[in-house]
Amino acid sequence: ADSARPSSGPWWQLFQLDRVAVSGAGSMTTLNESWWAKVLGGPESDLHAASSTERYVVLPRASDPRVAVDQSDPQALRDAVQRFVGNRIGSAVSSPIAGGASAILARRRPTWGVSSPGHTLREHLSDVLGREVRLSIAVGPNRPNRKPVIRCYADSQLVAVAKMGPDPHTAKMVHNEGVWLKKLGGKPFEGIVTPQFLHSGLFGDSELLVMSALDLQNDSAIPFEEVPLEVTKEFVSRFSTSDSLRTSDWWKLLLERLDAPGLESFREIADVLESEGDIDALPVSAWHGDWSPWNMGRVADGRLGVWDWERTSVGAPTGLDSLHLHYQYGEEIHAAISDLRALGVPVEHHRILKVIYLLELAARHGEAGVLDSGRQVAVAEALGKFTTAQQGGTQ
Repeated sequence: ADSARPSSGPWWQLFQLDRVAVSGAGSMTTLNESWWAKVLGGPESDLHAASSTERYVVLPRASDPRVAVDQSDPQALRDAVQRFVGNRIGSAVSSPIAGGASAILARRRPTWGVSSPGHTLREHLSDVLGREVRLSIAVGPNRPNRKPVIRCYADSQLVAVAKMGPDPHTAKMVHNEGVWLKKLGGKPFEGIVTPQFLHSGLFGDSELLVMSALDLQNDSAIPFEEVPLEVTKEFVSRFSTSDSLRTSDWWKLLLERLDAPGLESFREIADVLESEGDIDALPVSAWHGDWSPWNMGRVADGRLGVWDWERTSVGAPTGLDSLHLHYQYGEEIHAAISDLRALGVPVEHHRILKVIYLLELAARHGEAGVLDSGRQVAVAEALGKFTTAQQGGTQ
């Protein structure tokens, strides 16, 4: 976008993004041994204590530690291998590989032996849950919500799931999910089940949330076509408000997030949207924040389990969840038009809503320091495609 606002013409003329800034603070924290030591045992822990009884093996290798799993729990080992392999070659062929590989890992020399002058993470979670647990800890790919996700096993059964926010960005997300799990537990949605809030607090200087483990039929994401619009409607209905988006805390916070270095062009777009007055007519409610098939699964009784409420917020324009679903699933955001209509969003508001959604994605990448990633480039390209569509007169 040009650095100066045009004096005339429609607001979408700003979407000339061939010069948009897509360089930023660089990649996220390196997952080295010091980072893992802080996660597993606090800032003064030792990963190479020969006498430790808390032993972990690492996947895929010690030089690239993405998963750390307690070697003494066979089910934790098998589950960790199956998820790791399944994410790369597909769940259909991962089960037989996981059985053999986990048996080998159980006999190999552990990568780390953890000791700490205080409580280790395993000891802390055992105290929280009131039973001895073993841990399997995974860290996802380099993306805005990257953080440790901890599976807690007792007697080779998954009994709880925890999340840790080791930096200010992820700490806010982990805390927010705890707030929403408590809120939803008091008034659940019709037809879905969410994890039960068990504990929140600090481990060292990291935010920690502990929740119940959903009894899922399998680890596979539900098909795209099974993502229920009815739940989105219920969510919108429960939190709808007559307030203007312009005065909502959600919009004000978005503007603040777009003030991050490297996002100047995107902030320029948001300022023009606000000055043109288009945002006043948008319906306002709430959104889940990551409404996608991989955050849902069928529980044992057939109901739909939904998790990852860490980005949920009120005061957002109605329809963002539907846009997120279509965009994250690999479809153009324009494919969400029927969902938006079903949610009561007039077609004349779809254009600005799509812009706001892409600005939200840009802000996520800015606050996570991944402005130089392919994901941020894709957001800029999506805005460019959107501009072309607007110039052609389509929605």
